[in-house]
Amino acid sequence: MTGPTLRKNRWWLYGILVLALGWYGFLAVLGPRRSPRLVNSGMSEKAPYDWSLKDLDDQPVSFQSFRGRTVFLNIWATWCGPCREEMPSIARLANDPRIVRQKIAFVCASTDDDAGVVKDYLAGKDWPMTFLRVERLPATFMSEGIPATFIIDPNGKIVATEIGSAAWDEPAVIELMEKAAMTTAVE
Repeated sequence: MTGPTLRKNRWWLYGILVLALGWYGFLAVLGPRRSPRLVNSGMSEKAPYDWSLKDLDDQPVSFQSFRGRTVFLNIWATWCGPCREEMPSIARLANDPRIVRQKIAFVCASTDDDAGVVKDYLAGKDWPMTFLRVERLPATFMSEGIPATFIIDPNGKIVATEIGSAAWDEPAVIELMEKAAMTTAVE
């Protein structure tokens, strides 16, 4: 190959190289291995407990059943790629011995309309989280996108939020979860 044909092939090579570098940059900045920013919610309001979810057999589950515990609440959907990408790191966090000892509730609330698609997604996975479905979110837990995660202390205070995919098994998250779990619930 010589002349124009060789130059034309180089442009394809350059194009592929630019796309590959762009994809790598995207994953490095926004990919699931990003440590959560753990934004302090700054909310003075407490997390609402007066709402209901459904288990994967379509039976009602009151969020009230989690009152008095530290709760890791993850709003997600099976069709959401970033949600699926971060789920294994949530499972690793939930399995961490320091977290297990604290008896923290890991609630993964799917926005999917059909429990069957959630069951299909979870087939063969031995994850220690509680998987529920949500039909209507309280305004406090609505966000501009999913996944959306809220860490709630035993007093119902939202101590941190994260919108977007993150690597949840990071040391900073474990430290925050342990600290939240040590908060004594005031009745």
